[in-house]
Amino acid sequence: MTTKQQTQSPTAQFFERALSFSTSTQREIAKQAGFPMPNAISMMKNGQMKVPIERIPALAKAMGVDPSDFLVSALMEYQPEVWQVLKQTLGVHINSAEKDLVLLYRLAGTKGHIELNEKAGDLLLSLFSMLAKKK
Repeated sequence: MTTKQQTQSPTAQFFERALSFSTSTQREIAKQAGFPMPNAISMMKNGQMKVPIERIPALAKAMGVDPSDFLVSALMEYQPEVWQVLKQTLGVHINSAEKDLVLLYRLAGTKGHIELNEKAGDLLLSLFSMLAKKK
């Protein structure tokens, strides 16, 4: 019996997770992202082939994931020096879940600024920790 070997590539792991949640087949994703051969999808998810950075927006759209999260993963792994310059110049990346939290904060605070004191911070930390354990 052969066991599937987990790739060490964070970008391939991101890609594999995105594929597992996608409602599209690998063949459909390959076609939508402009890959003539669907085996490229398997090679990327297994870490046998790097995900072409210029194809990340199309791949992300085809799989229904945030392209910025996917791009950050690839840049951190494939071009860490470029990622460092972008991060220092443009600021820290905020992923889609963090953007959702900012939106919720803004919606909740429509009457003004919400003071995040120590007690509120502790409650939020407990809530986020609880949610993280459910995954």
